[in-house]
Amino acid sequence: MITDKQVQKAIREAPASGHASIELKDSGERGAGRLAILIRPLAGRVATEWYAVYYRAGKRVMAKLGSYPTMTVVAARAKFLVEYAPAISAGAEPTNAGVRRRHRRVTPEGTVAELFTAYVDHLTRLGKRVAPDVQRHLLSPTSGAARTIGADRPAAAIKPADIVAHLSAIHSRGAIVHATVIRSYLSAAFNFGLKAEHDYTRKNAGASWGLNSNPVAAVPADPCAHRTRDRFLTPAELRTFWLWLVDYQDDATLAAVPRLMLATGQRVEEILRISEAGYDRPKRMLYWEKTKNGLAHSVPLPPQAIEILEGLSANSRGMFFPHRFDLDRTAHYSSIRHVIERFRDGRDDPEAEGYVPDFTPRDLRRTWKTLAGDAGIPKDMRDRLQNHSRKADVSSRHYDRYDYLPERRAAMTRWAAYLDLVIAGKVAELGVQADNVVPIGAALAKAG
Repeated sequence: MITDKQVQKAIREAPASGHASIELKDSGERGAGRLAILIRPLAGRVATEWYAVYYRAGKRVMAKLGSYPTMTVVAARAKFLVEYAPAISAGAEPTNAGVRRRHRRVTPEGTVAELFTAYVDHLTRLGKRVAPDVQRHLLSPTSGAARTIGADRPAAAIKPADIVAHLSAIHSRGAIVHATVIRSYLSAAFNFGLKAEHDYTRKNAGASWGLNSNPVAAVPADPCAHRTRDRFLTPAELRTFWLWLVDYQDDATLAAVPRLMLATGQRVEEILRISEAGYDRPKRMLYWEKTKNGLAHSVPLPPQAIEILEGLSANSRGMFFPHRFDLDRTAHYSSIRHVIERFRDGRDDPEAEGYVPDFTPRDLRRTWKTLAGDAGIPKDMRDRLQNHSRKADVSSRHYDRYDYLPERRAAMTRWAAYLDLVIAGKVAELGVQADNVVPIGAALAKAG
């Protein structure tokens, strides 16, 4: 998404580009248009203008919203999402004269759309990877919370009943966990609004939504949505799934993601973000500058992971797993769930041969953690390899700067040997080897 930092950089670079314009665009739903800013070098100055960009009959259309910095990033995004995106999605022409405002009230307080947009901008500036998801769920012109609650309503006018109505509609269609996620996004957005106008570190400090309380606080969370999962794949299930992924040709690139998760134990989000810049072939390492816990992370690669990566090609942006429609974004988490659902087709009958209980992409990380323990890797080393936060450990946080790379390499070598045994069908269950094979401990001893 467009940020102030990106715009300022483009403005500085514009004079050197000659007469070429620089265009920055937000991501968004297909068919709902995009917010764009066009930076053009002119005689003695740089013109910087906001546009709603969309297509009609195969032709690109641009509707002007305003000029930067008179119209800030937050204001432009709110204007686009509230006044333009719904009309574009409906196939209408969102001209300045024809925009429908749905009886918007004149009020000194900010609207729901402005609050949510400011919150998304806040997440974006902090580099939070959840920002695109929050934008989609709160500000989507077709299904976002702002659309249901009332994008043009003053944020201070929202009551718990408004929140309940939106969440109830999601919950009633069986999306129990999804409803809880949306509740957390809404709660965080209103909490942001409560504190933001008094936050002197914010560039637009003083922006007011007139909030005195968080309407989501009165809406209890659903305890049924917080069930702790303990699902992991047994060695036999891992072997079945792995071999199926090797042969899966409908989307061989996405099929590599679960295999890399099982080979390295990393989070699905980190695997999807693998890039040429973070893949060190000579050192057989993967690097991430920032991960879920806010820390940098690296992991030594087992031979199985190297073989998978060498069989892939990065796109023009250096990404191994790009989004289908936006080359600047990674594939979405849900796409991996779809691969798993294809695997389970025909394996969902408990009475049938080959039945495999349901599992999620996150269960693959738990599978690695569990089976790596079966391979004899100590929990502390498994935690290091999986980048589990050790913030409560004062000595680790402040004093221990050793990276444990030799130990991590040795542990990953041991895991690679164990994974080979599993794929070969020589491990039946945890701690149990199949008949007529070398015992697990003896086989792994060769790996050190």
